[in-house]
Amino acid sequence: MELATVIGACTATVKDAGLGGRKLALVRRIDEHGEAIAPVEVALDSAGAGLHSTVLLVRGSAARQPTQNRQLPVDLTVVAVVDEVHVIPAPVPAGPRARGTTRSRR
Repeated sequence: MELATVIGACTATVKDAGLGGRKLALVRRIDEHGEAIAPVEVALDSAGAGLHSTVLLVRGSAARQPTQNRQLPVDLTVVAVVDEVHVIPAPVPAGPRARGTTRSRR
């Protein structure tokens, strides 16, 4: 699965009969911080996502797995609307110990 943002909609008046009445969304993949990382793509929206929603995408044969999509000619599907993304920062590796600045008396 991949994170993406819905940035618009796509309307097609002439299309495969199986796509009739189905919503097509313009999406752009994002990283865990919400920054765009890929060009715009068109996805079948099976989750009912709204504009500017963060969503989960599946592609390839997985895009046809939701029950209502099995016979459709799709390669990219919105399967979930994401409520929150929590990024847990990686621990900072410990560096070499700093040498003390005090001198011992002899």
